[in-house]
Amino acid sequence: MQTLNQDIKDKTFRRVYLLFGDEPFLVNSYKKRLREAIAGDDTMNYNYFEGKGPDVKEIISLADTMPFFAERRLVLIDGSGFFKSSAPEELVNYIPEIPESTCMVFVENEVDKRNKLYKKVKDNGYAAELKKQDADQLMRWAAGILAKEGRKIRPGDMELFLTKTGTDMGNIRMELEKLITYTMGKDVVTAEDIE
Repeated sequence: MQTLNQDIKDKTFRRVYLLFGDEPFLVNSYKKRLREAIAGDDTMNYNYFEGKGPDVKEIISLADTMPFFAERRLVLIDGSGFFKSSAPEELVNYIPEIPESTCMVFVENEVDKRNKLYKKVKDNGYAAELKKQDADQLMRWAAGILAKEGRKIRPGDMELFLTKTGTDMGNIRMELEKLITYTMGKDVVTAEDIE
């Protein structure tokens, strides 16, 4: 995650990324952040493919197209299945040839790390495995969100909050928004607020 955060912050993007893992909130969050950082509101230089087995020739053709009045072209491929089974050889061979002006982002649910395409992406770009976070990481993350909204919380109260929400980051985020709204005008979130 640190590499992704640094690339987004510095706006120094690799030619290819793979986002995968068992924490869908993080996968979707980084997918959105990369899309915003690379393409912004530009729809002319952004191509999106969703679902199993997209047309590889079309992907390569679009990736080879120079961006129009922009620094980069973004080709986002979501849920292709190319990393689970054998990937099209044409795409595997193309990965090192992606132009500097193109950023290709793959978002996958399942990845076999022995797959040829996975190895090519890892060698020529960045493969980010976004795993479920442990309790300490979740507490720091949630406390950071509260802090941005001007709220503080004691560690014991944060533990109580997490026992109520579970470890799903999407659910935690949704419940934090409710808690922030509920505690409007307060500096400290208490156990009573959580209950």
